[in-house]
Amino acid sequence: MRTARYRFRQPADTWEQEDFLELAGKASQRRGGDAPSRKTLQLCRQVADTLNYVLSGDCGDELLQNLQVASVVPAPNASQLLVTVYPVAASGAAFDATEVQGRLLSIAGRLRSEVASSITRKKAPNLLFQVVQLV
Repeated sequence: MRTARYRFRQPADTWEQEDFLELAGKASQRRGGDAPSRKTLQLCRQVADTLNYVLSGDCGDELLQNLQVASVVPAPNASQLLVTVYPVAASGAAFDATEVQGRLLSIAGRLRSEVASSITRKKAPNLLFQVVQLV
């Protein structure tokens, strides 16, 4: 009885090797792992668009309706995202970042479920919020 032997072909040049490592998921380790991947950046953009839509009028809170998403970045990877928000227009009252942070945390579950329904992933990412005030 003859048994078949399979050999894995080694990449011939460095470009093929980089492509092979990219497919194997090890390219970010060779680059140092600093830069997020294209898919992670795409996810961040989709989350930012969804949160802008929900905060602009779908949340029902007047204080949160004045917020705009400045950025969404992975913290430290795509399973957890840091959302930075800022007030769009200064109202007559002073802006209280701690109150906004508290209200965002109170509706964080709803925001996460809205994000989960708008993206296609097995697990929805956790959302961390950072409130900044532009001068």
